[in-house]
Amino acid sequence: MIKNLLIGSLAILVATSSTYAGAIKQTKGSFEDKFRQLDESLPTPNVYRTAGGEPGYAYWQQTVDYKIKVTLDEAKRRLTGSEIIKYTNNSPDTLKFLWFQLDQNVFKNDSIAETTRTFGGKAPKSARGSDPARLSLGQLRRHQSMADNEYGYQLTSVTNGKGKDLKYTIVGTMMRVDLPKPLKPGASTSIGISFGFNFVEEDAMRARSGYEHFPKDAREGGNDIFLAAQWFPRLSAYSDYESWHNKEFLGTGEFTLEFGDYDVEITVPADHIVGSTGELKNASKVLTAEQRKRLKEARTAKRPVFIVTEEEALENEKEGTDETKTWRFTAENVRDFA
Repeated sequence: MIKNLLIGSLAILVATSSTYAGAIKQTKGSFEDKFRQLDESLPTPNVYRTAGGEPGYAYWQQTVDYKIKVTLDEAKRRLTGSEIIKYTNNSPDTLKFLWFQLDQNVFKNDSIAETTRTFGGKAPKSARGSDPARLSLGQLRRHQSMADNEYGYQLTSVTNGKGKDLKYTIVGTMMRVDLPKPLKPGASTSIGISFGFNFVEEDAMRARSGYEHFPKDAREGGNDIFLAAQWFPRLSAYSDYESWHNKEFLGTGEFTLEFGDYDVEITVPADHIVGSTGELKNASKVLTAEQRKRLKEARTAKRPVFIVTEEEALENEKEGTDETKTWRFTAENVRDFA
């Protein structure tokens, strides 16, 4: 079986080698593009950046602070919550609108990432002529997950600091929020957003964020581990060389983000343990005395320390609970929160 797969891969590689040749050549150091723009090799220095790319004397960055409260619905595998965002305009420009990243929208059926995939309603032609193309079980599993679930953000409100609705436009994984009045240099504004989304199954969707299921056996449900990355509406970066960085997210690559402070409250079932960016501020309310002792030891330990032991985890799994706990984390001057 492995031999056949390797032979098939080799056939595809040989068949498409001429297609790759041009692309590979462009990555070689000896390749000379007569029409290449000079900005990358010889950038024009200005007051914001030197020719070497270092910050100039008038360099600036925007500041974005977040206060977020979210709740995990374990049974529905859904996260709902709200955020209050303080956006400080450190640029010399007056801004009439703000751009946000809605990364979870990459999983919507009509997203650019989905509508431009090779496998859609019609399978691609086989590399072996008239033989029918074959889809992997992974591809079918992903397609079924998309058909069975509603993914992407559901926004229930977008308001200013006084609770007044703001006009906004969603374009795929991006959202433009129009400000009631222009934001001048040095000024700040507040935006409130209420949102929710369903976690994707990580193994099925091959995503950076989602849930992973661990069944007990063939007859029982089991447990889920939830990983929340790219999980809240985030401000896009605004820079001196590109203005708004508002390209759509296609599921690969990453985007730069603005630095800021975070204050995040995460409400989960009481038998869950939460690890996160930043520092835990209410350990006395979510950890036992023994666990807090281990956490203190871990700060200076030379080897990893288990804050929650395997025995404690198994006991939590066995008992279950209908109660909840709220974990509060803060982080200063970071570019993202997971």
